[in-house]
Amino acid sequence: MERIGVGVLMISPFLGIVTRVPAIGLLTFAGGFLTLGISALVHFVTLPTEFDASFSRALPMLDKHRVLKDVDRPHARRLLTAAALTYVSASLMSLLNIARWLAILRR
Repeated sequence: MERIGVGVLMISPFLGIVTRVPAIGLLTFAGGFLTLGISALVHFVTLPTEFDASFSRALPMLDKHRVLKDVDRPHARRLLTAAALTYVSASLMSLLNIARWLAILRR
């Protein structure tokens, strides 16, 4: 979704120039920016779900079924933390991408 938004943002000025209708370029740009915003929103909505899946469901399930040995539990917790943090980093990257486009607009 983010790649589509970035593509639309990059095409919008050329679309406005080629069609000689600035409104089309602006609408296309707004659509691309909206796509980036929706992508960031989706990342933030999935954060609680991922943390719940990792710590409230997966870890207790591993304990309940005695899948892990006691020495492996801290390693499993670290692995689940790393998995959850990938979603945090994706959310931050979405925000940084929006901030980058805002910085480009201010020039």
